[in-house]
Amino acid sequence: MLKLIVAALIVILSLTGCVTDDQGSNTWSEPQRVDLHTRLGLAYLQQGRLAAAQEELEFALTLGPDDSSAHHAMALLKLKLGHTALAREHYERSIVADPGNYLVRNDFGSHLCALGLHLEGIDQLTTAMNDPFNSSRYISHYRIGVCMNLSGRLEKAYEHLAKALRAQPSSGPVLYEAAAVSFRLGRHLSARGFLERYFEQGNPTPDSLLLAVNNERELGSDSLVQHYAYQLRMSYPDSPQAAEAEQLVSGAQGG
Repeated sequence: MLKLIVAALIVILSLTGCVTDDQGSNTWSEPQRVDLHTRLGLAYLQQGRLAAAQEELEFALTLGPDDSSAHHAMALLKLKLGHTALAREHYERSIVADPGNYLVRNDFGSHLCALGLHLEGIDQLTTAMNDPFNSSRYISHYRIGVCMNLSGRLEKAYEHLAKALRAQPSSGPVLYEAAAVSFRLGRHLSARGFLERYFEQGNPTPDSLLLAVNNERELGSDSLVQHYAYQLRMSYPDSPQAAEAEQLVSGAQGG
C-alpha cells in the first residue's frame, strides 16, 4: 500500500504543472498519462479520498478507454463505493483489454467467490495461477484455497493452501486460512500448529482467537481455552467473538 502511494508521489513530483490538467504537456505519451492518472486514482483510493480517486480514474479512462489497469482500478473503487454490478463490468472490461492480466483475475476471482459464485471465481483464479508470467502464484493458490473453503471443498482447499505456504511459510493470512480449513477437517493438532505460527506474527484478530478457543476445546486443553479466551476478552472486549468465547467457557465450566 505504502509503496504504491510513494510511487505515485514520485511521479507527481516529476511534473512541473498541475497533475489533473496535463493537456498541454508534450513530454508524456498517452499511455504514460493513463498510467499516471491510474496510479493517482489508486493512491487516493488507498487514502480514502474516494471523490478524488473517481476523478482521476474517470480521466484515465477518458484518455484510455480500453486500458486494463485503469478498468481494474475503477473496479476496486466501485467495490469500495458498494456498486457491485459496476465493479463486475470494469473487471470484465479489464480482462477483455488484457486477458493476460493475472492481477485483475486474482481480484475478480476473489470478488466472485465472495458473492457465492465459487465456480466462476475459481475459474478466474485458476487462469491466473496457470499464467506462466505470474511470479506470485502463491496468491492465486491462497485465494483458491479461500474460495474452496467457502464452497466446502476442504481437501482441495488444504492442498492449495499448502502450496501457498511452501512459497510463503510466514504469511499470516495463509496460516490463518490453513488453520480454519484444518479445524473444519477435524485436524486439530495441525490447526494448533498453524495458529501458533500465525500468532507469532503478532496482532491476532478476533476470529483467529475464537478459532483457537474452539480448537483447544476440541483438543481438551482447558488451560489454552482459558488463555485464548482471556486474550480475546482483553484485546477485543466488545467484539461478538469475545462474547461467544465467554459463553463457550461459561458453558464448559457449568457442565
